[in-house]
Amino acid sequence: MDKVLDFKMIDGTMTYLVEAKEGDFLFIDSLRKKEGKALGFIPKAVYESVIEKRRVANRDRWKYSKILITIDNGERTGFCYVTYAKQDLHIQQIVIQNDARRWHRAKMMLDYAENICKDLGKTAVTARVAVDLESNLFWKGCGYNIAATTTSTWLNQKESKSKRPLHYYIKYVNSLFKQP
Repeated sequence: MDKVLDFKMIDGTMTYLVEAKEGDFLFIDSLRKKEGKALGFIPKAVYESVIEKRRVANRDRWKYSKILITIDNGERTGFCYVTYAKQDLHIQQIVIQNDARRWHRAKMMLDYAENICKDLGKTAVTARVAVDLESNLFWKGCGYNIAATTTSTWLNQKESKSKRPLHYYIKYVNSLFKQP
């Protein structure tokens, strides 16, 4: 197994958190297609750039992004794509496959992302979540607050099928600001 970033006993099984590698792309692609209605659109080349640590479309995304994978019983169960190019760390996508959905797996990835935020001296962790998704309960339960509710960005409106409103969640990590 690759370098283990974190591990926890979940439902009697050890769950490991590792950074994605080339062999993980098929799992990520499959899971993002299954959960397409919940996840925002991200081109395949973006994942490939981060996983393969190579330049794509004149951008070195791997220098300011990570894709984390959870593994249970030797099987991949979820992934989290985070970016930290600006002042905040942003959760682009976080998803656990349907038969392994437990709050703890997603929370393990989120805790690790918050630690990256702290280590890099970023101000906060943010995420955009469609208002109609059950996962809004997860974000609120993890101490995130809704900073705004908007429709998709112009680019996402152009590519989005749903054009549904999004909650913009934030949790201050390294900041003089206090959580409301």
